[in-house]
Amino acid sequence: MQTLRLGTRGSRLALRQSRLVADRLRALGVAVELITIVADGDVRAPDAPIGEGIFVTALERALASGAIDLAVHSAKDLPLDEDPRMTIVAYPERADPRDALVTRGREASLDALPKGARVGTDSPRRAGFVRALRPDLDVISLHGNVDTRLQRLDSGHADALVLAAAGLDRLGFGERAVRLEPDIMPPAPGQGALAVQVRREDAEVAAMLAPLDDPDVRGAVIAERALLKAMGGGCRAPVGAVAERSGSSFSLIAGAVTPDGRTRHVLRRNVDGAVARAASAAADELNRHVPIRPRALLDTRPDLDEQLREAVEELGFRHIHVPALEITAAPDAAGLERARAGLASYDWVVVTSRRGVEALLAAGAEVPERVRWAAVGDSTAEALRKRGVEPRCIPDAATSAAIPEAMARLGSLKGARVLLARADAADDALPQRLMEMGADVDDVVGYRTSTAPQSSRRSLASALEDPQLEAVIFASGSAVRGLVDLSGEGAGALRRLRVITIGPKTSAAARDHGFVVTRESDTRDSAGLAAALRAALDEEVERWVESQRPRT
Repeated sequence: MQTLRLGTRGSRLALRQSRLVADRLRALGVAVELITIVADGDVRAPDAPIGEGIFVTALERALASGAIDLAVHSAKDLPLDEDPRMTIVAYPERADPRDALVTRGREASLDALPKGARVGTDSPRRAGFVRALRPDLDVISLHGNVDTRLQRLDSGHADALVLAAAGLDRLGFGERAVRLEPDIMPPAPGQGALAVQVRREDAEVAAMLAPLDDPDVRGAVIAERALLKAMGGGCRAPVGAVAERSGSSFSLIAGAVTPDGRTRHVLRRNVDGAVARAASAAADELNRHVPIRPRALLDTRPDLDEQLREAVEELGFRHIHVPALEITAAPDAAGLERARAGLASYDWVVVTSRRGVEALLAAGAEVPERVRWAAVGDSTAEALRKRGVEPRCIPDAATSAAIPEAMARLGSLKGARVLLARADAADDALPQRLMEMGADVDDVVGYRTSTAPQSSRRSLASALEDPQLEAVIFASGSAVRGLVDLSGEGAGALRRLRVITIGPKTSAAARDHGFVVTRESDTRDSAGLAAALRAALDEEVERWVESQRPRT
């Protein structure tokens, strides 16, 4: 029978965890050999920060190369976006998932620590919750494996530590641990659980390991990490979650905290079969209460829209505004001034944007009562209402193409005088359709749009350097072209982002420039863009949850 080569880190805890898995395999009659792999996290400087996947990547490299047949990880260390060549074939067991306090003076709780006591941790989540519970404590950064941290505690580097109870128990230090309940310090998603990884193509090894999988452990870990996925965080995010089997569902406690501890929120949820939906709902609540915003979104529209900014931030994104277009006055105002002076001579006035409203009704222009107004979308209609004009026609589909038929339902357009006030770059489809229906169209330039304003070049370069930049919003084809022109050599980085567009024409322009459109807005307004982003995130969590199910 084949001897399986089990890859493990060389720390005492990692070896202990790997031997637990090896012993279970041997009990099934499978021969196992342990292969020690030096992880990237094992060779970092003593007080260097821990990066995403730092304890995982070396083992994955060894798997990919064929040097080992399986790897054992702490589930909490796994990046959410798994190497597509690998799969987690088993979650064989879970120890106590809670965090624990270990003190030099044997204090029995966080409350018992004296003011100013130094509390060491390597986790932004633990640091934030400690500060929230005891803002008078001195939380210090203290890295290293469990043995190293305990030695540094006992030698006086700190007065207390907060670390995983599971590691303490597995190494025989459980009697020193004061367990911290999840409702005051929600643990890291997956904490205490072991994960066994194999090559996705290696069906024979996967079949040998399948009996190790514990469905309850897998279900709990998926629920916890789905919440982390929905929040947009990684294993270092200040987000905690723990799920426990409760009948046919799971009971979830989850929380988030700002690193300074000033804002925290903890919730409870029942998670049934709809894991992704429950995770997204919990993430929504946490994002509303705790502004950690671990990811960023690029908004390319010419003006800062507070409604969209607020909606984006509630979804856990930092909103970065980099205009890809510049709006200026029409270069020749004569046509606009003529139309404004003769408003009473028109039967219909059609405006397709807030900018068109502002241009036409500037300088206190009088609005004749007999003229009927048509507006594309709710935001354009609202701009009219703010100027005392109630639009007679707002098509259900917030597109210029829907305007002519919507107007015609209110009466024939044959012989009607129709004024259009639009951007200089607007296409001819709308006036042509109105003329086909018999209207006498006066198409005037209300404002000018220029792509790739130089004032945005530096802001875009800075945004592209942000490792948390994940999405971009386009509200016009001109914005797509403008951003590509501004980005220069950075265009490749842009094309890796999630792309949210305001409608079909913008989507077509994005695809023409090499983007993959993630989601298209159903309405041409801020609410539609926010809803499209929300739907894209929900679908992503749904796909992630499905990817974590055991292979059959």
